[in-house]
Amino acid sequence: MKIRQTAALSLTAAAALVLSACSTSAPTAEIGDCMDYAGLTGEVSELPTVDCTEAHDAQVFHKFDLPDGDFPTETEYVAALEAECLPAFESFVGINYEESSLFISDLSPQEEGWDAGDRETICIAYTEDGDVTESFEGSNL
Repeated sequence: MKIRQTAALSLTAAAALVLSACSTSAPTAEIGDCMDYAGLTGEVSELPTVDCTEAHDAQVFHKFDLPDGDFPTETEYVAALEAECLPAFESFVGINYEESSLFISDLSPQEEGWDAGDRETICIAYTEDGDVTESFEGSNL
């Protein structure tokens, strides 16, 4: 799996952040889980979740499974992210993504994990403004 800031979704972002994860141990999190996102690099087998009242810079706001079939192309994957993550972002945060100060990233299957049946994609909202100590849910950030 990989975490990345998707260029199509990150309208205000300068560059994409790409991290690869161990395909044998696909990390997962629940909607609403807060985490320390800054500094995640290399292989990711576990997400560093914390209580939302503790300092954090990211939060899971949506999860979905990609459809079975061939491993998606970049175009197909971006289309799925736009269809799933953008509406869920507004519902969770309370403000349209284009008006938000938050960014969107994702955790998605790698081809090796895909071949083993991994289809889960996790949509993550994060801030570059430092640590916060509250949930992004309903925050209108």
